[in-house]
Amino acid sequence: MTETNKAIKSAVIGGIIGAAAALLLAPKSGKELRGDIRERCASLQSRTKQFVADVGDKTMEVAQQVGEKTAEIADKTRSVLTTVKDEIREAK
Repeated sequence: MTETNKAIKSAVIGGIIGAAAALLLAPKSGKELRGDIRERCASLQSRTKQFVADVGDKTMEVAQQVGEKTAEIADKTRSVLTTVKDEIREAK
């Protein structure tokens, strides 16, 4: 499991535990408590989806940058190899 996945999992679990503890310790009726739990779960779900989307966007951005750098390195490597081949041919 990657560090990002661990962080996401920890944030979600911590949020759920914190929200549940806050709601269960508040002096409310069962109906009010269930409504609050529903609202908090919906809020947490929304925030989690946004966080995952942000992480996905950042991952795609980094992957694109890595791809671009890899292409640059490959082009430079080809150029150096061509130069070396040409110099070897000239030396013969």
